[in-house]
Amino acid sequence: MGRKGVVPRVLFWFVDGLGLGPCGDANPLLRAATPTLRRLLGGPLCATSFPVQDGRCAAVALDATLGVPGRPQSGTGQVALLAGCNAAALEGRHVPAFPTARLRAVLRGRNLFRRLRARGLPVALANAYPRAYLEDRRRPRGAFVLAARSAGVPLRDLEHLRAGRAVAADLTGEGLAARGYPVDVVAPEEAGRRLAALASRYAFTAFEFFALDLAAHGRWPAPVPVVLEQLDRALGAALDRLDLEDQLLVLTSDHGGVESPDGGHTTNPVPLILAGCRAHAVAARCKTLADVAPALEELLAGRPFRGAGPDSAIL
Repeated sequence: MGRKGVVPRVLFWFVDGLGLGPCGDANPLLRAATPTLRRLLGGPLCATSFPVQDGRCAAVALDATLGVPGRPQSGTGQVALLAGCNAAALEGRHVPAFPTARLRAVLRGRNLFRRLRARGLPVALANAYPRAYLEDRRRPRGAFVLAARSAGVPLRDLEHLRAGRAVAADLTGEGLAARGYPVDVVAPEEAGRRLAALASRYAFTAFEFFALDLAAHGRWPAPVPVVLEQLDRALGAALDRLDLEDQLLVLTSDHGGVESPDGGHTTNPVPLILAGCRAHAVAARCKTLADVAPALEELLAGRPFRGAGPDSAIL
């Protein structure tokens, strides 16, 4: 479990829409320069590089279909990851975008944020959200915000971002700046360092990254290879700052799509990449999206984590 008597700390890095496609010229992910991911995987980010068991790194391909016909989607995929259940089977279909009323009820009752906090573990969601989004009760919420709020995990706003205590959903803040919000655009490396700093303060720190999926759908100014390169740079900077003897970085996704030439959702498996403490033990437990939350809860189910208190943020 790392150094004797020390409970691991987890940085959970969620990447929307990242599937494992073939290792060929048609895969847009292979047009990106990704030295960090190549170092972790021993090869390119494609299906042929999985599984991996090398030193402190382990990687497996997760089934995102959960045995339900059709193409996996964000709503059910993210609930499966956070609640540790077959959300698609519960709903009888793959649900896009936002969880349904049934799945929202599942999240309120059994999500990883809530279960860890019930064990006395400090939990954080690293993303920064505009205050208008946080206060508008009419807007639909994604699974991560719903899970955090149901567990009483404070949500961070743009003041936290400006103070360096949160990270923009696109890492750099370019999307917020383009929409007129008064934020500084930072390098991907700075975002990675911020995530590592937050991860040192909490037993479980989650971050949701959507820009890659938006790029695949043509809703982002930069193409998929450029966005993946930014992700790789941030990931490298975070790994440089994490203590992998006692910390675990977990990178995974909800469904495939960005690996497809047309950006449409796929039935491809998604990656689960782990680097650091107990990486191999966690990887060995995971076959589908629904296995991730139980495996992480088991990893963190030791005595309550002792560390610095959480920042003040918005509930």
